[in-house]
Amino acid sequence: MLVGALGAAATPVIPLSDDAPFLRIATQCGWFVDSSARLTMGDVTRPDFAARFQPVRHEIGAFGKTYAAVWAYGSYTYSGTDKVYLLIDFANIDSITLFYYDKGALKTVHSGSHTLLKNKPHNIPGFSLELPATGGQPKEFWLRIRTGNAVIVPLTITTGAGLPQSFPGMFLVGILYAGVVLAMFLYNLTLAIWIRDRAAYLYYLGYLFFLAVFILLYLLGFHVYLRQTLSSWINQYGIGAVAVSYMFALQFSISFLHGKEYAPRLTRVFNVLTWLLLITVACCLAGWRRATIYQEEAICLIAPILFIGMAIKAWQINYKPAIVFIIAWGALIVSIVLFALTNMGVLPYGRWTFHLLPIGSAIEVVMLSKALWYRYALKEKARRTKQEIQIQSAAEQNTLLEQKVSERTYELQKALEQLEGHNQAQDKMLNIIAHDIRSPLNNLSGFLELAEKKVVEAGQIQQFVQVLRRNISQIGKTMNNLLNWSLVHKNLIETVPSEVMLSPVTRQIMDTYRFSAEEKGVNLKKNMPEELVVIADSHQLELVLRNLLDNAIKFTPRNGTITIGCRPKNGHVVIYVSDTGHGMLQEEAEKLLHRSSFHTTGSSSNGKGTGLGLQLCKEFVASNGGVLQVKSVPGEGTEFYFSLPGKLQL
Repeated sequence: MLVGALGAAATPVIPLSDDAPFLRIATQCGWFVDSSARLTMGDVTRPDFAARFQPVRHEIGAFGKTYAAVWAYGSYTYSGTDKVYLLIDFANIDSITLFYYDKGALKTVHSGSHTLLKNKPHNIPGFSLELPATGGQPKEFWLRIRTGNAVIVPLTITTGAGLPQSFPGMFLVGILYAGVVLAMFLYNLTLAIWIRDRAAYLYYLGYLFFLAVFILLYLLGFHVYLRQTLSSWINQYGIGAVAVSYMFALQFSISFLHGKEYAPRLTRVFNVLTWLLLITVACCLAGWRRATIYQEEAICLIAPILFIGMAIKAWQINYKPAIVFIIAWGALIVSIVLFALTNMGVLPYGRWTFHLLPIGSAIEVVMLSKALWYRYALKEKARRTKQEIQIQSAAEQNTLLEQKVSERTYELQKALEQLEGHNQAQDKMLNIIAHDIRSPLNNLSGFLELAEKKVVEAGQIQQFVQVLRRNISQIGKTMNNLLNWSLVHKNLIETVPSEVMLSPVTRQIMDTYRFSAEEKGVNLKKNMPEELVVIADSHQLELVLRNLLDNAIKFTPRNGTITIGCRPKNGHVVIYVSDTGHGMLQEEAEKLLHRSSFHTTGSSSNGKGTGLGLQLCKEFVASNGGVLQVKSVPGEGTEFYFSLPGKLQL
């Protein structure tokens, strides 16, 4: 044939033999890019067309993203009896057509990802096309290749015996990458379950999963081992996994680098990019593959640079895990740049450059996992250091507290001795004070003795500190109530009414007691308009509400509710503090407010309480023109309430 003679003169004959059964032949073939994608076999085999087929410089034919049809021409000879195959170990090629003459007749073989399991003698991550025997004579073939992806053609000719030599290039990197991804996924999934700070881990796992879908199933072609329908779907839409993975990567970076705190502007940019990537996913699902690829190429170059920028900001604020984050994304950027340079022909396009992205990605996911562990390790170290400081500080404070408590106890005992001649109410008050101070002091002494003997276990330290804090709080409250009681009965406290915004005062008091309530499992509620104004002495009103709320917390069982609210009544405002505690008989409730008596009753979980605080509340409510009242029903709870002049602020 004349065409064959001219073609043979333009390209060397590829000598396939049993001694050399596997040859990479991209540089030994002629290549032509048909930009119109309309030329036929008859067009490209014309004698005047042979000179247009030119060799490529690298061992892989790479032509970038193009809708053009790429033609390859080659000539081979083989004198053995084994079968001969053309291999293209790249799975994402839509259409492949092989032409050759056999016994004078033109043979056509169609393959490609749209006919994934057809005309494929071997199920490999790529395509295998059987060629005819040559009987030792040169045999020509033509390939027409067209795809919506980047046109990458790793072309090999092999016999059946040489076929296993292609397996390392097809499987080695993919298997290693799959092993790395699986190990990182399981490892970080375990940490996500174990560690309470799960957001960053879950975002990382999402990024890792969709990145693996893109590289393993789409780029490296392992989707061929899935069911036909799923394999075809991944070949068509798998490119969109890049966009989904970067949606997770953007949120992972915000969470891991504390973007809202360290880089709020970049955080807003990341959130916008996350939403924009939904457009990329939509383009992919709509079948606009070219638009999808261009958008993803842009995000793959821009996002890592932004990630590194945010990490630098975090590192400048002494967030140490950011340096590992920078290394991780730096490795990926290097692999992306090198891969882009090979696609542009600046660097040689070989087998290992084809695997730059999986290698760079594997390094990146390992380093990101290390960054997550580094952050967790630093948190644990900081927690242990803080705990040690707290223990040391608690020991020092306990020593100082013991001294101060001894001094205050001595002073209090002197004061009690001076009050021996007072009436029955004052005697009862002294007994209550002794109860409210001595019991906490005994607790403190006992805890300090345990600490000195070093019998407190590490797990009990937090409970130890909490009990000390409650005892100190109880002593402080008793002392404050005693001081106010003394000042009231010596007429040293002057009532100065003014307009008081009730809601802010109530909110501040509830915030003060919120920790105590949450520790006990009690829910605090506020039921009053924001604009409500009452006429009262602000300091005395605060003391009344604090004492009523403190008592309510003390006597409300776990999972109960305490409400501070108000309701109108004849131009006044009734302010109430109600709880869902055990309640009591009305006679017993009234006894709490009986003048000059201090009634003791059991609480839900805190032992016994006194009426000293209630007597102060009663005195201060009276000083502001109100009357402190109580109503209670056994099993339904208790409500303390009083009225003050008030109005809504317009």
